Amino acid sequence: MTHQTLRLTGKHLLAAVFTLALATTHASAHEIPDEYGYVGGHISQYWFDTDKISVKEATLPGIQAGVRFNENWSAQIWWERNNVVRDTPGPRTYAGVALLSVRHHFNNTSLIGFEPYAGLAAGQIRFDRQGSNVRHEQELVGLEFGAQRRLSEHWILDLGARPMRAASRNALEGEIYAALNFVIGGRQQPAPEPAPPVDPRTIDSDGDGVPDYRDECPDTPANVTVDEVGCPLDSDGDGVPDYLDQCPDTPAGAIVDEQGCQVYLERDVRETLYVEFELNRAVLRQEYIAELGLIAHMMRQYPDASLLLEGHTDSTGAVAYNEQLSAQRADAVKDALVTHYDVDPARITTEGKGPAVPIADNSTAEGRAQNRRVEAILRATAREAAYE
Repeated sequence: MTHQTLRLTGKHLLAAVFTLALATTHASAHEIPDEYGYVGGHISQYWFDTDKISVKEATLPGIQAGVRFNENWSAQIWWERNNVVRDTPGPRTYAGVALLSVRHHFNNTSLIGFEPYAGLAAGQIRFDRQGSNVRHEQELVGLEFGAQRRLSEHWILDLGARPMRAASRNALEGEIYAALNFVIGGRQQPAPEPAPPVDPRTIDSDGDGVPDYRDECPDTPANVTVDEVGCPLDSDGDGVPDYLDQCPDTPAGAIVDEQGCQVYLERDVRETLYVEFELNRAVLRQEYIAELGLIAHMMRQYPDASLLLEGHTDSTGAVAYNEQLSAQRADAVKDALVTHYDVDPARITTEGKGPAVPIADNSTAEGRAQNRRVEAILRATAREAAYE
């Protein structure tokens, strides 16, 4: 076989190996052992910087050996030799390359089934001519980029490229290669034991001591005291949990702000109660007691506010009598609030206005009915600044 035929065969072989490797799908990058040694052979196509040397290219067969220390790092020695293609006629020239490289393997990455790597290479290239003892040696420094794939238990395919710099002639050159390595003493790190199944009844995502399946407040902040259903404690029942509550003893039913502090009534609120009494009597009819619930609810919302009940009558009868009757009817509403809604009587005052403040025309039956009323005025809380 001529040297020209060898070069053509080498190029064709490289192309065939790369094509076959890309088409192979049965192997996996993740099957490569984490630790192993290897020996093997390769073929490469080397290109020279023709501006700096009269040599164009070379197809270089060779051998290599290496060791992979762990899942990420390996080292390799590399040797190859063959005749080169020259630009000018002359004696047959041979090139031999010897390299030492260190590689970093991207163990958790797979590119179409290949494990990629990158590395650094350093060594020398030596030229010698047929029939001459003169040798020319030049230092090489370069990078490696490639990928590996396990073909079987003992064989690993290695494809890559190696751009390099010939230091003495300041030339940029490089090679592509295909190598086949025989694995010696491969060892795979054991797969981690699968985690034992987790009982869902023990999962407590927010760490409050109440398992998720019973936790009605699943995002409780750390170190917050919770109740039996996992919700932050709210001792005064105002809707603001204790860990946020800056006013922890708010009266029950009071309106509070986002900090749990009572909201005070800023202005008087007047509600007109149209309730009926027995004729000429101050006895509140039973069916009207439920209408007092709104007033009682407002007093719970504003526990520091006071309530004024004003009794009113129409103009029928003597003024003095109507004043006394209106006061008695205001007292009757007060008694109903105390008895049926547990309102503190100290918060309620009453007043009889008689017919003095009509809201409708007393000359008609409809007007007189509107004037017979009790008005409830919830007084705004007076808050004064404290000074030392």
